[in-house]
Amino acid sequence: MRRTFILLCSFLSFTAYSQIDMQAHVASDEGKAAYNTYISKQQGYYSGNYAYQYLAEQEGSTLFGTLNELMGSTCKTNQSGFDYGALRYEYVSVDRDLNKSGNFIAFYSGSSASATWDSGKTWNREHVWPQSNGVSSSKPMGYDMNSVRPTLTKDNSSRQNTAYGEGSGYYNPDELKISNPNYKAINNGTYKGDCARIILYDYLVYGEMGGKKNVLYNDAAQLLDKLGTSSQSVFESVEILLKWHMQDPPSLTEIVRNDGGEEYQGNRNPFIDYPELAIQILQDEVKTYTVSTNIQMQPAYRMTTADGFVAYLNKSDGSHPQTIEVTGATYNYNAQLGRITLSRISNDVTITTSEEVTALENAGESIHYHITGNRLCVDNLNNADVAIYTLSGAVVSSASAVNGEYNVVLSAGAYILRAGAIAKKILIVE
Repeated sequence: MRRTFILLCSFLSFTAYSQIDMQAHVASDEGKAAYNTYISKQQGYYSGNYAYQYLAEQEGSTLFGTLNELMGSTCKTNQSGFDYGALRYEYVSVDRDLNKSGNFIAFYSGSSASATWDSGKTWNREHVWPQSNGVSSSKPMGYDMNSVRPTLTKDNSSRQNTAYGEGSGYYNPDELKISNPNYKAINNGTYKGDCARIILYDYLVYGEMGGKKNVLYNDAAQLLDKLGTSSQSVFESVEILLKWHMQDPPSLTEIVRNDGGEEYQGNRNPFIDYPELAIQILQDEVKTYTVSTNIQMQPAYRMTTADGFVAYLNKSDGSHPQTIEVTGATYNYNAQLGRITLSRISNDVTITTSEEVTALENAGESIHYHITGNRLCVDNLNNADVAIYTLSGAVVSSASAVNGEYNVVLSAGAYILRAGAIAKKILIVE
């Protein structure tokens, strides 16, 4: 049942996984091996009418409704066999410590802990959206694997049911030092983004927006009603929630357990898979700015708030650009990691490098492509025909009138990419 994790562990052992940073971001150098395995499950889940190319075109309650429908049709928590007690014996697989068999990674602290249940003396189950603020352990939301995390008892007690935030009287996960010898602070890891994405997930799966809701609906999971200073708050504000979400991108820990959550109960957290969707859904609640770039960015933010984000920049060969130019924001760039930190957004943002042009210009529109391993991804397509040819002219893959994104796995070799009227020679080296 846990074949995804067997594959991950087997793959990672080849690359000395005992040295893996448990908070390495998926696009950092250490996270790439795990990310390449994870991406196949991610893309397999979002298919048909739920494919990313369609999600990318939606926003607000329309996008909420599409994802809410997907969650309702794939989540099995309302079926027999799923309950609060069962979680105690599943964390060893879903939150497994890749460095130590029989242990899991505890939420908030990142500590490695024995998964043996000792009636809550060492660890217990943390409702990230507190039970007292709208969750009941007798309802699906109260025992959803994506919502209820294993936490050291002492950390759970100090957190209690305080709303998350940065102001006085709010709980900030950064107040708790991450305790794991495999954690490297250079990766900017924190649990703030994890918390934000869980709250966003709960709202998406169990909440309502614009009349859109599914069979798992819980009328207490209304995000915008749970912001601020009331006793029922779960977050200080939507601005702080999105700030944490964007400035702490999904980590290796999150992508591994997102696969495990799907194995266990059938659904995933889409805000781990595609972080930018959170901004598309909540854009009417905050001031937003568009983001454009001529290089691959992970997460693929196309929109930001005034607080900016952290992301990683990659060239098509997997290396990072050494110099970049940014307009519309204050930024810091680490060329060794390819990490860009945006803050104080004042206008629409452009991120460019002259080292490698990966944009195909067509009638004033910019079609982008990038290569990860042996997967070619072409995006920003606007009703364009796409085809991949061998150098001898044989068609390898094609599609007509594509909107959004088109991707294909190719064998090593040289190819011609045609997008609309534009042609480009590409090289797959893996």
